Amino acid sequence: MATTDEMRVLLQKYLEAYRKKDAAGCAACFASNAVLYSSYAAPAEGRDAIEDVHRDWVSEGGADKTLDILRAGSDRESSWCVARFSEGDPPNEGFSLNVFERDENGAWLISVSSLSEYEG
Repeated sequence: MATTDEMRVLLQKYLEAYRKKDAAGCAACFASNAVLYSSYAAPAEGRDAIEDVHRDWVSEGGADKTLDILRAGSDRESSWCVARFSEGDPPNEGFSLNVFERDENGAWLISVSSLSEYEG
């Protein structure tokens, strides 16, 4: 499977957890030492803190959240993607820059994610 496809699969897993309001499932897509930067919350360091942030976010909705990879790149050790997200009515839209690293089993996990809102 191509790396972009692997990232897409992981983001789809994240999206499904988000839509189900499963904060732990969202956090499971992140490395244990991941960092999340967002204009919607204070920086979150570590999977537990990322789960806490997601617990707040999923309680506010998200059943219609979408994620689409716009650009991506990789090498053997890491990969990255820029994704556009949208949710709500009217839609809250933005972009995320995500850095992925392989875990000890060779699976990609998000190690850094930075979200920014887009007001177009």
